[in-house]
Amino acid sequence: MITHLFISSRHSLLTGIILALLVMAVMAGLFILYGDLKPLTALTDAFIFIGLLAVCGTLSWYFFAYIWIWQAQAAFLLLVQLICLGVCYTVLSLFNIESAETFTHMLPLRLLIGIGSWVILMQWYRIIQSRDTAMSNVAETSPQQENRREISHMTESTMLNPTPTEWLDRISVKDGGRIHIVPLKDILYLQASGDYVTLFTHTGQYLKEQTMKYFDTHLPPSTFIRIHRSTIVNADQILRVELFGKESYNVRLKSGTNLRASVSGYKLLKEQLGL
Repeated sequence: MITHLFISSRHSLLTGIILALLVMAVMAGLFILYGDLKPLTALTDAFIFIGLLAVCGTLSWYFFAYIWIWQAQAAFLLLVQLICLGVCYTVLSLFNIESAETFTHMLPLRLLIGIGSWVILMQWYRIIQSRDTAMSNVAETSPQQENRREISHMTESTMLNPTPTEWLDRISVKDGGRIHIVPLKDILYLQASGDYVTLFTHTGQYLKEQTMKYFDTHLPPSTFIRIHRSTIVNADQILRVELFGKESYNVRLKSGTNLRASVSGYKLLKEQLGL
């Protein structure tokens, strides 16, 4: 599965939480001003509705990662709004927080805030995913330039890669007062996380204060392949490789995880796997 924006970027997670709280506060204020609701009732209503939208919006990252047809996204938007409205009305009625008449009276405002928030979220996701795809597909403008880049990359790897006796056979990760020893065979893939690298295994994730360049030059190249500037995959865990969009590839692991591969990463993958 493609790594979620909020998992790979703490800054994006914090931004999303702040925006959700801001929209919640604005919605509660409008309920108080135009719906004559008591502050506690308005806050409860806004918390439930925006909370539902936030949960659905977080999960929708995976939907937008695979579905780019705008008609399908529009239908999904309306479906989410109806679900959130229905659940919100049920909760408010069940606990006698708000009457059906008041809920209906504020329905246009709910739809305006809900649809507006969702459209902004969709555009944010689209911009992030388009940027990631563009970064993955950074290529030279001609085959000759591409060849020169590949030769340069191979020369650099030859100069930087350590001898086999210096390749790592395990990675130690410090977690508070504990130290985890992670064997290479247990690693599914590694992914850049700001100034850190996250190690993904069958049993969990480990955050290592190290650079991708270090792992690129210290992991056995026959097993660990850098398919993207932010991703190194364990070749033994690959199930298949599929075309994903224009000049972008999807690497599916045996665990069901999907990873993006750049053009140069795909070529290196083919070379290493002898395809």
